Amino acid sequence: MKARSKPTNTTDWSDYYGPEAFEKAGILAVKQLTDYLRSAQSRSAAHVLDPTSPQERLAYWESRLVGGALPAEGLLSSDFVQEMLERSNRLHDPRYAGHQVAVPFPELAWLQAATSLLNNGMAIDEMGPASSPMEEAVMRAIARFMGLGDASGGILCHGGTLANLTALLAARQRQQPGNAWRDGSTGTRCALLVSDQAHYCVDRAARVMGWGEQGVIKMRTNSSHQVEPASMMEALESAKASGLEVLAIVGNACTTSTGTFDDLEAMADFAEAHGLWFHVDGAHGAAQIFSERNCGPLRGMERADSIAMDFHKMLGVPALCTGLFYRNGSDAYAAFSQEAHYLYESDQEEWWNLSKRTFECTKRMLSAAVFGIWEAHGPRLWESLVDRLCNRAALAAMEIQKRPQWELFAQPKSNIVCFRLRGADNAALRAKMIQQGPYYIVKTVLNGETWLRCTFQNPLTSDEDILELMDTLEALSTCQKE
Repeated sequence: MKARSKPTNTTDWSDYYGPEAFEKAGILAVKQLTDYLRSAQSRSAAHVLDPTSPQERLAYWESRLVGGALPAEGLLSSDFVQEMLERSNRLHDPRYAGHQVAVPFPELAWLQAATSLLNNGMAIDEMGPASSPMEEAVMRAIARFMGLGDASGGILCHGGTLANLTALLAARQRQQPGNAWRDGSTGTRCALLVSDQAHYCVDRAARVMGWGEQGVIKMRTNSSHQVEPASMMEALESAKASGLEVLAIVGNACTTSTGTFDDLEAMADFAEAHGLWFHVDGAHGAAQIFSERNCGPLRGMERADSIAMDFHKMLGVPALCTGLFYRNGSDAYAAFSQEAHYLYESDQEEWWNLSKRTFECTKRMLSAAVFGIWEAHGPRLWESLVDRLCNRAALAAMEIQKRPQWELFAQPKSNIVCFRLRGADNAALRAKMIQQGPYYIVKTVLNGETWLRCTFQNPLTSDEDILELMDTLEALSTCQKE
């Protein structure tokens, strides 16, 4: 790629700060995004995901960076937004059933425009005069709705990985003698108990804290990937025999690969009996707490010391937006303790200085979408969305079971369904589906074998879409055999 030459006639920054230019760009953006949404929801595209290779996609975008500037209408090249829309994964197409990413409520695009324009960073009170108290208020309200009690609270952060790490840092400070954050690691070798199907970010958290590979004690799971009750004591005794001090136990709600929920009540009992911190990685499935019909797998979660829940998976909020909830809200301050006198006026617990409780100093105004929805609807809107998504998975499972050549991994407890065609190369079948289109599904490896996997994220996915997806897979499998 040729390096750009130094510009000789630059455009001036002042051309792009005026309200008139902003209004003109906004009118165009409204049309472009509305056209995209209308096209996606009408199922008019040949593919949900462009089937070209990563190298082909890279070549296209590289080609735009050579040969001089493209004609622009305002700040950006005239076709930039349109090309980005055309070349992205079309989550708003009802034939999307891929990864665990929310299909956002479209109106939140305008809210994100407002927060992007405001750009209040929220590191301290003066940089989040609206968004910080909104966050404190809504996290307290939701924590209490979840059954965590009057002393509960929480913070928002950018993703479940950060939330899980932050929760386990708090667990270390509360459970381990001394102050590891202030004094560094001591001679005590610490560990946590976790399912052998846990998300890899939990393992990473233990390593980041300096516990190493030995600090993650895996608990055995059954054929449906749920932790075996007996394996909790086995893992604890194994850790003690190795000279490890177990500080916490982590439950899945639910697993990323199969949507399996651990027995959270049994884990809560175990944690209480052995003095362990109980953390629930509910990045995906904790959202079912808002549904009376689908909250059953979460029994016992209200006894957790901490819970991670992504608003950007089942709740229609754009990524990234994760809630980290604590049964004792003051535990949030245990995760970090660092002097920064140019930021803070005191070392006391100050909810309005959010960076005292998060990794992030500057962060986006994450609370706007969560507060806005909760204020206007309470749990009702999220309940209807969760119920619809789980219903899509239940319908798909019923359809799969009607077809004898297909195998269902387990009855879905969430909006995730894993299935496969018996005796077939399911990885090749999925690749063929992506190449032909229009549907977008993914695959996973379970017990060493490839399974197809649908996560029903789009509430507009109809009964007919699900039937046609299965019919298309069957047709492709017939061609595969020939």
